[in-house]
Amino acid sequence: MLIAHLADIHLGHRQYGLEERLEDYNRAFLRAVDEIVRLREGEGLDTVIISGDFFDTQRPAPSIYITAIRGLTKLREAGIRVFVTRGNHDASVINPTENPLVVLHSMGLIEYLDNDYRDLGGVRIMGVGTVYTDMQGRLINSLSRLKGGGINIAVIHQYVEGAPYVYPMPNVDVFMVNEKPLSQLGLDYIAVGHIHEHGLRHPRLNAVYPGSLEVWDVREFEVYEYVNGRLSKVKDMDPKGFLVLDVGSNGVRVRQVRLSPSRRMVRVKVRYEDAKPSTVKGDVSYIANNLDAKGSIVILEIEGTISSGYSTRDFRASELRKLFSRAWVDVRLNLERRGTAEVPQHVFGGIDEIIRQALRSRVNNDEWVNALLGVIERVRAGDEDGAFSILERLVNVPLRGARSIMDWLRGA
Repeated sequence: MLIAHLADIHLGHRQYGLEERLEDYNRAFLRAVDEIVRLREGEGLDTVIISGDFFDTQRPAPSIYITAIRGLTKLREAGIRVFVTRGNHDASVINPTENPLVVLHSMGLIEYLDNDYRDLGGVRIMGVGTVYTDMQGRLINSLSRLKGGGINIAVIHQYVEGAPYVYPMPNVDVFMVNEKPLSQLGLDYIAVGHIHEHGLRHPRLNAVYPGSLEVWDVREFEVYEYVNGRLSKVKDMDPKGFLVLDVGSNGVRVRQVRLSPSRRMVRVKVRYEDAKPSTVKGDVSYIANNLDAKGSIVILEIEGTISSGYSTRDFRASELRKLFSRAWVDVRLNLERRGTAEVPQHVFGGIDEIIRQALRSRVNNDEWVNALLGVIERVRAGDEDGAFSILERLVNVPLRGARSIMDWLRGA
């Protein structure tokens, strides 16, 4: 039996606020569907499992539903069954009943599994939706209860302790499950989601992450360094795709299926010990002459120390962006003034870093800053319950129920 394993499709994700990136995520899903249908025709693949974060939000726009329906209908017409469990983006962890996967299930396009299973001959597919780390006992108990007598495949959307990821997600510790209790279940394969690196294998469990279908993190970009007037490539774009499981009497074997990227995505690192506006502008002009390609996304990171006699105001990111005419460019300046007598001044380009610095300027407590950033991340994902949970742990006071957040703010 051949099964395609996908995760972290994130339909509806508008990376950098760009409509083009939203369409890239749509196209990546439809390309994966085409490849799965080809595998159906060529090798007899007849099942798909999606281990969470099919959608980027629990309230997708109608156009996103249309993309999902288009792809899933094509799979259904090819005779392919699709099993999906929820990720932290698909639904609230605390109250997951209402979510877009239920809609697709009611249309007969997917089989939604949450604390449920389906038997395919001697293969049992068990799905349990995302839980917080402190709730992982529920997940382990559910899988233990669902486990059958044949080959058992668990579909979960969690970080499994010990998986050697390269790019940490901002909430890895929030959605973790410990390795030992999971290993004691004796599962044949754990179809995991949440980490976006393609083909990431757990060193001791038969658990593999298919990763996201599209580039998610700037650290996955093609990377260049600009040193002494020359551009040098440091790494290629990270691979993206899904997995194919070969399920037989000898267990579950895994192979990777690569998908071509939607567009070129480039990160350029430039470091100065004595930065002058004219020098920086000349260097960026050279970089633009080499990397300014239509449809590309370029993240230009400029950091270091400013030459004496200049201030951070002399370095204008907007003027540097104008040196590119074809690519979409984000110039991220992180420059500080020379000298110990004055407080270093910084120019930051990334919104998360701007928020972090603003919080630190007002809240001189890293625990609070990290917690507040966690609240922002939950709100972005539409997870109001998760945001409240972080606040409750931080202030050690229940903010829901009989005692409301307003009561706490008033000091009642």
